[in-house]
Amino acid sequence: MKKQYLGDIRDLFKYDLIQRILKEMSSLQKFTFIPMLTENENDSERGDGNKRDFDRAKKGGRPGANNGKLMEVLKGYKEMDAKERDFTEIEKHFKSEGIEMLLYEDKRHEYFDHRPGDEYFKNIPENLLHRSLVFVDPDIGLQIKNSTEKHLLYSEVEDLYRRMGKDSILMIYQHFPQARVSHEEYSPEGRSNDLRKFTRCLPIYISDNEIIFFLLTKNDELKNQLERIISKYKRDYQKRIIIGNVD
Repeated sequence: MKKQYLGDIRDLFKYDLIQRILKEMSSLQKFTFIPMLTENENDSERGDGNKRDFDRAKKGGRPGANNGKLMEVLKGYKEMDAKERDFTEIEKHFKSEGIEMLLYEDKRHEYFDHRPGDEYFKNIPENLLHRSLVFVDPDIGLQIKNSTEKHLLYSEVEDLYRRMGKDSILMIYQHFPQARVSHEEYSPEGRSNDLRKFTRCLPIYISDNEIIFFLLTKNDELKNQLERIISKYKRDYQKRIIIGNVD
């Protein structure tokens, strides 16, 4: 994730889906946010993000467009300097909805960076991983052949999943790669299979054909509840949403 893109249409989908899951799944007590903030890009044409037309999003029925309150919150980011946008401000919205958000912070450096022996994920306190929707927000998504700080490694997913309580859900952000047509392993199905190799759990996924969210659980009851919520969410945005690995 980057400050310059905060509050765009992708965030509308992201935060609305998180809010929906937490509102409808009473067993979850909180939203644990694990950011992977990276430095802004210097490309002037993309410097502020180009997906901020919320009126068009509403007319087009994009995911989250029915959440007027969230939309107004995200519109506020447009007026801010790209370098000054603060993703932690979204906590106020969740609090207003009666949802506790716990932010994991790494005090050693502002921007996420894979380093030899890095303990970023290992230092996440245990209480953040129980009875929680644990959301990991990398800049691009899961690892590729030559991963950078923009990617979440499968070994990191494996460790988080192992430590996560049976009463929690792990949710991972993923961009559709530009090479998705020619690289089957980067498709939602390919990613799902790789996640299962590392966690022994076939994730549910939900997508608008621009971004994907993978959701992993540890027990069938929680998975069944999640499947119902995801299926209902798809019905609300029928023309935009694709879901997978749902019975």
